[in-house]
Amino acid sequence: MRLRVAIVMWLIAVLIGTSASAEVYPSRRINLIVPFPAGSATDAVTRRLAESIRTETGATVLVENKPGADGNLAALAVLKADADGYTVFVTTNSTQSANVSLFNTMPYNPATDFAPVAGIMTIPMMLVVKPEFPAKTVAEFIALAKSRQKPLSFGSGNTSSRGAAELFRARAGIEMQHVPYRGMPQALTDVLAGEIDCVFADPASAQGLIQDGRLRILAVTSSERLAGMPDIPTLAQAGLSGAELAAWVGVFVRTGTPSDIIAKLSQTVLAFVNNKETAGYLQSVGAKPFPAGPDALQAFEEADTRRWAEIVAIAKIEKK
Repeated sequence: MRLRVAIVMWLIAVLIGTSASAEVYPSRRINLIVPFPAGSATDAVTRRLAESIRTETGATVLVENKPGADGNLAALAVLKADADGYTVFVTTNSTQSANVSLFNTMPYNPATDFAPVAGIMTIPMMLVVKPEFPAKTVAEFIALAKSRQKPLSFGSGNTSSRGAAELFRARAGIEMQHVPYRGMPQALTDVLAGEIDCVFADPASAQGLIQDGRLRILAVTSSERLAGMPDIPTLAQAGLSGAELAAWVGVFVRTGTPSDIIAKLSQTVLAFVNNKETAGYLQSVGAKPFPAGPDALQAFEEADTRRWAEIVAIAKIEKK
């Protein structure tokens, strides 16, 4: 009798263990961590991704904005969570490829502490000023900067914003004063208020202000003109070559997350990226779909890390 009871109890334990290990992902809330404030390009696309995940999986999805330290605060928050696929990092080249060249010491290693899931989009920067700013072209901007005793000022709302401005400054051979902000919306607010002269902003963040006539674009940092802004020249077309730069957004999780969960999450993200509605939205904000799986995203991240090391060297950006 005791033997039968023991066997039954053993079978129950096996069944419970099998059921737990076979838990279908996702079965609880997913937290999408964004390293920039609400209103940023990364935040906007993440909220669309969250809705897509909800629709496809039925899971509850929460978007958490954790700006600060060029994305490092958000990265650390992800690394403090369990490696189970329920804390997901929707981030950019700031945390994954640029910061290693911009900081003397890093609180994490983007290459080993995070596992790539999928790419979402690439997006250029654009040089924006107030409508009444005296320079109407890139050439006039450079001439103005060279004629002034006091340097023109630029704000940066993220690493790509700063990198684009510093590369522009170095290629143009001008002096500019850097004013850092916690996010792009804050930097744009100070351009409007006249506190700073310009900012290299992503199209998604500045689009509404441009449409309202409150900001004016001088050029974009992409290699080609944007489909939605065909009248705006690239920096190269405006006479300044070698200053191309594009930001990118991708999805990562903690290293150690089960491979089957990464695969399922990647499939879900790529379904969102490859959706026609998403493609239309990205084009409307000056971005392009970046449907890279884990392996392709890892290779891209490695190449972009080398690119950022070159940018920091060319622009002689002092590390923090």
